[in-house]
Amino acid sequence: MNSVSDYERHANLTVTGVEVPEFYREEIIEAIQQEPDSWTSKNKEYLFHTFWLMVLKETKTIVGQFEFNGHPNSKGEVEIFFMVEEPYRRKGIATESMIEILKWGCKTKLFRKVFIETDFRNKAAMASLQKLSFKKQQNDEDENPSTKFYKTIYFDEPCIDDLEVDPIRE
Repeated sequence: MNSVSDYERHANLTVTGVEVPEFYREEIIEAIQQEPDSWTSKNKEYLFHTFWLMVLKETKTIVGQFEFNGHPNSKGEVEIFFMVEEPYRRKGIATESMIEILKWGCKTKLFRKVFIETDFRNKAAMASLQKLSFKKQQNDEDENPSTKFYKTIYFDEPCIDDLEVDPIRE
């Protein structure tokens, strides 16, 4: 498939005509070129090299996407990149998606710490990270302010089973 619209037609989704922005497309292409074998289902960690779509069930509309920045490192840390389409921002979609990612991490024990980088001026992202109890990473050794936030998953506690209860703590 050559475009998002092609995929929407193939998957019987609402065709929006919205395509992946060039900067995001370049990141994906670069990631695929750096580790081409990681992007196949034959790789046991292919889920960390997958372009995940967020779809509204009611309208069958793609409203955003996220991807992991590769598989977890030796400490069980993984970074996630999110993008929610403009008309769907500030509706809790990224927050709900992040809750599902944290549930999955807790249940599978594939990773134990999630990092997200965002601009401090992105008020919606900051509100979502605060709601999910993400913590700001410390400044680097040169005291440059960090733009990364993290959340640790504790495997010794029950995993989140519903959105009202969040047993994950910092």
